Amino acid sequence: MAQTADNPPEAAAENAGVVTRTMPEVQVQAERMEARVYDRAEMDATAGGNRDLTSLIANHPAVRTNPAESNGNRGSLAPESFSIHGESPYQNQFLIDGISGTNVINPQEGQLGMQVGRVPGFSQAYNIDTDLLDQVQVHDSRIPVEFGHFQGGVVDARIKTPLGSNRFSLKQSFNSSNLTQQQMPESLKEDWNNGEAGNSARWKKHFTSLQGDIRVSEDSAALLSYSRRESRIQRTSRLLDASVPIANGNNVLFTQSDESDRVDNLLGKLHTRWGGGTETNLLLKYADRQENLVSADSLSANMAWTNRQKAMGLGFDISQVLDSGKLTATLGMDQLDALRESDANEYTTQQFADTTLGRYSYGGFGVESLEQRQYTAKLRMDWNTFASGAVQHKLYAGVDLQSTDASFVRDQDVYANSYRRLANGSQSILLRTLYKAGTVDVGYNSLGLYLSDTLQWGNWAWTASVRADRDNFLKNTNVSPRTRLDWDAFGNGSTQLSLGWSRYYGADLLGYALAQGKSELVTQLISNNVVTNKPGTISRSNFDDLKTPHSDEWAFNVAQQLTPMLEAGFSYVRRASRDGISKDTLNGTSYYTNGAVGQTETAALSLRTLKPWKAAGADWTGRIDFSWQDQYKNHDSTLGWGAEEEQPDDVIVVDGKTMLRKDKPASGFYQPRRLSLGVTGQWRGAGVTWGNRINWMSSRSGIAFVSSPKGVDTYVSQRLPSYMTWDTSFTYKPAQIKGLTLNVDILNLLNRMPAEALTSKLLVNSTRYQTGREIWLTAAYEF
Repeated sequence: MAQTADNPPEAAAENAGVVTRTMPEVQVQAERMEARVYDRAEMDATAGGNRDLTSLIANHPAVRTNPAESNGNRGSLAPESFSIHGESPYQNQFLIDGISGTNVINPQEGQLGMQVGRVPGFSQAYNIDTDLLDQVQVHDSRIPVEFGHFQGGVVDARIKTPLGSNRFSLKQSFNSSNLTQQQMPESLKEDWNNGEAGNSARWKKHFTSLQGDIRVSEDSAALLSYSRRESRIQRTSRLLDASVPIANGNNVLFTQSDESDRVDNLLGKLHTRWGGGTETNLLLKYADRQENLVSADSLSANMAWTNRQKAMGLGFDISQVLDSGKLTATLGMDQLDALRESDANEYTTQQFADTTLGRYSYGGFGVESLEQRQYTAKLRMDWNTFASGAVQHKLYAGVDLQSTDASFVRDQDVYANSYRRLANGSQSILLRTLYKAGTVDVGYNSLGLYLSDTLQWGNWAWTASVRADRDNFLKNTNVSPRTRLDWDAFGNGSTQLSLGWSRYYGADLLGYALAQGKSELVTQLISNNVVTNKPGTISRSNFDDLKTPHSDEWAFNVAQQLTPMLEAGFSYVRRASRDGISKDTLNGTSYYTNGAVGQTETAALSLRTLKPWKAAGADWTGRIDFSWQDQYKNHDSTLGWGAEEEQPDDVIVVDGKTMLRKDKPASGFYQPRRLSLGVTGQWRGAGVTWGNRINWMSSRSGIAFVSSPKGVDTYVSQRLPSYMTWDTSFTYKPAQIKGLTLNVDILNLLNRMPAEALTSKLLVNSTRYQTGREIWLTAAYEF
């Protein structure tokens, strides 16, 4: 829970009869032009929903989400994907205190059901509760040279450095489907009401978090944070009726149960000052999400499984103040796993010669997992500012080492069977396939070197930076120049202009390199009652001579202080994505080529307060962001490297009209215009805070693929209307009960539920709608 400005940690401790030494000194600095910082106060005043990173930053001008991902599944605790400046949603870099927590195996795998060899994954390997964070930094343009392995942007979640205040807090939040308004199309209501994978109609959410800031010694303090976010989702199971003579899919029972979607977080940080300018931080990270699923699908019976994302890591950093500057070393070890777990080791489809008996499938594929082991070592030197004639230099350099091993693991032999029961009661084995237990490994080591020098002469500053990366997966050496020119027009910070050019090289997706090894674990045992023992088709992949995908960026920014309390800004970012990896198949071999390209332009206007203004007895702060975006791609970036290259001059048909592919309206992760207004008022004497955010989304086209008659891709579209939502948060800290906080968050207060996504060719029957009014209740106590 954030401390208010009129009750800092030192005062709170003294009031409690405890005298503490503040550690370390906290420095407050202005927001850098290239980074957007979400601090604890802003997070507390913003209606947060599931308290995940995507929910927090979704209103950032450069960020676009995909409404089709979450609509109809509001009970889920899965983190949504998002795109920054139109780049692939799987090319963002997620950090925790500067150490990567990004899934580089299969972030594009969204299949939640029971399919052998397919384990669902998410880009955010650590499903982090934002209530445990001190701040979140979003780098979307002119990104500093110390960051690499991305094409979109960098999201760095920062854990609070403990102060040794001996303060503790407990928070509990509640939401349910009874407090949430929803709308679903008729064609999807059955799966939705049954709680099929990817759907949730009825749920109850209970979130609990505990935090403690503990003084260990005069120069050492520890922060311990734990949270459990749990959603109990009502799901329907389809069970065989054992009372009939022959169990079959036409005689089934339906039962309802509350299945858990649970996320546990544990974060720990030990900060120590050793004297002589030496400080260390020891960091513990743990996140474990388990989603229990069952099926009421018309072809399934007695099926249950768990999808799990489990991440844990240790981090350590040491900084030493030297006469010449500051030297920082960072070490990290992370285990980032995704698993699909089921009790059964055989998946069977049962058919019948008697057509009055219904076909069904049951069982599972045991435990399959994707495991990412990551070791990180960083060293950075920041030199003190020095002069060369009339020019001031601010120089830093560093080295970034990372070793990543990726594995597909199947714990036991599993089988896929297809049986046909004959009239005489015997079974005909149509197909029996063995998927052997085993491990498939791939890995790479990467080395990054970077150097940056900011040369300041009068009101001008020129930053010349370069980063060089080498890895042994694609075996490329990539050089990323990044430069920017800043002008402080009057030398007092009131008018600042900046122009920059940068190149960003993307991250490798190692899951594709595992495909061949996985296919070698397959053996067809029986086909049509004949023993075959035939090896499965080998999925060969060729990554030879591939370039690393990259994006080139031009960025222009203006910041103008209008008054001592108000600042306006304008930004324009042009991203050109080149050498993107796309897939083609010839004679059973998958070939990957550098044929994917894209281009995005984003312009944004902003207005924000520099200091609170007084009105109606409250201190008010606010921010307005309006963004416009236009994008083009010759591939579907949501498919990762599995997308096929599409030629811009290909002829396609949209709504019966022939056009070139380059003229097809953009759809996924695309919102052409968006306005976001955030205003927070604080009545300090009364202990009341009122936060508001109004969002306006422009109209756009929803596009759905139909078919490819005679090789011509055909699409249908639907115009999706513009709409506005209003989120509000009301917080009360009664003076009579010191430490108590009561909060009500209402998302989409006006209960607007317009169509905002088109997911298939069925048009109206598959339209997804904005989630309606959603109410959260929270109580917290600090002592």
